Amino acid sequence: MSRALRVPGRTLSLDRLAPGTCYLMAGPEGPDLALAVTREGRRDALLLNRLGGAGGDLPVRSDLAPDMDVLELRGAFIAPSGAVDDIAFDRTTIVPAALHLGEANAYLCGRDESGRRATFEVGTGAASAIDPADLPHARRWRVMVSEPGGVVTVYEAVPA
Repeated sequence: MSRALRVPGRTLSLDRLAPGTCYLMAGPEGPDLALAVTREGRRDALLLNRLGGAGGDLPVRSDLAPDMDVLELRGAFIAPSGAVDDIAFDRTTIVPAALHLGEANAYLCGRDESGRRATFEVGTGAASAIDPADLPHARRWRVMVSEPGGVVTVYEAVPA
């Protein structure tokens, strides 16, 4: 991975990242943007810029080497994108790759290689038992990093 990326961050070993941290790592089709998540006592990666399977879910990867080097995006946060009208209050189904909005937290869902779905709290990266179908959701969301001159959008998820 090139250190010439113009994204605020620092290179470190994956096992040193705190859950809930956004980072870039080398992927088979170019850089992958991921959220460090935990479930069942192990660390995984929720890929934010890839959709997996026919359902269009965010892939959960658990096969990453803990000592691989990644670029931590210091101060990165995930938030809805677009107008308030873009937030859907239809609470009947789970919308793949949507950002689900709770009272104090936001959630993203992913699906692992075995087809199991998992819901993660964005700020802490922890797996959650909350049912995201009960929450309003934003199909458009962004990963942003604060800088002294403003905010830089690193990635924007746009519905298909």
